Amino acid sequence: MRARSVPVLALVLLTAAAGAAFIARGAPEAEAPAVAKGGAASACTRYAAPRGSDSAPGTKARPFRTAQRLAESLRPGQTGCLRSGTYDDDGDEYVLSPRHGGRRDARITIRSYPGERARLVGIVYVPRGSDHVTISNLILEGNGGQSTVKVNATNVVIASNDITNVFRGTNCIILGNNDGWGGAVRPVIRGNRIHECGSEENASLDHGIYAANTQGGRIIGNRIWNVTGYAMQLYPNSQGMLVTRNIVDGGEPSVRGGVVVGGDDEYASSNNIIERNVITYARTNNIRSAWEGAVGHGNIARLNCLWGALRGNYSSDGGLTANRNKVADPRFVNRSGRDYRLASGSPCRALLG
Repeated sequence: MRARSVPVLALVLLTAAAGAAFIARGAPEAEAPAVAKGGAASACTRYAAPRGSDSAPGTKARPFRTAQRLAESLRPGQTGCLRSGTYDDDGDEYVLSPRHGGRRDARITIRSYPGERARLVGIVYVPRGSDHVTISNLILEGNGGQSTVKVNATNVVIASNDITNVFRGTNCIILGNNDGWGGAVRPVIRGNRIHECGSEENASLDHGIYAANTQGGRIIGNRIWNVTGYAMQLYPNSQGMLVTRNIVDGGEPSVRGGVVVGGDDEYASSNNIIERNVITYARTNNIRSAWEGAVGHGNIARLNCLWGALRGNYSSDGGLTANRNKVADPRFVNRSGRDYRLASGSPCRALLG
């Protein structure tokens, strides 16, 4: 299938104001990109710009050229800012892969320069050991070779980004894996716009967020649409994730849509909470469980607003308890225009709280 052009910046501007209402309240201070008292711009420690040079010192006047060089220059507690423009992977496929992390009390943050949006084309990979890293306020466009964003580290925050692979293939985000690369421990996926993920060839296998091997963490306040597989798959080894206040639109071109909790013949996802989300128009079920071996336990779906699934709003093969969910049209302001705010009088407003 030929890659389709998407007006990504237009989508960012359309949804930016709406996204704020669904970002977690009272989130730990460490999750947020650091902002100095003097203002957002003064928080930038090092800089990169498409016309910079990786032999430069990375100052505002003499920025680096690549996102990778910017990441390598940062130390715990520092923030690297990317000026507007496009950054590619220079043939290495990874456009950004931090090789070291920060500390619990001194995160490394990589973000767009305040008031601008940088576009990274390639794979963003946070490997095991690159802990306490925040990646925020960017346009992340995968090339289809691997998942657009891959996290195998601890306490990584992916926040307020626009994430896609423009239907070139694979997942938009994968959290951990079970093949020796390491799990994602306490990841936070917050306030992102995730769309045009997957490919026609692998339709049911490509997902928006694939929580493959996680321990704790949160998926909160995201908007997800136009994903060929599941919007979110907590499988096979997702443990203790909180999925809350997301807007999920599972209509075409998805062949699945919605949220699934499951396991394979080796692992069983358990103790995951799916609550206070709006999940709509799945091509199968809006929320479901599916097990290939042992059945997980402690998984709960509650206080969600569900609507329009082709095969029923809820389906369980065991291991998932549902209670106090509402079946109602959420009344999006403009679904076709991807304005997923809830109109006045929406029966789902009270659930989001």
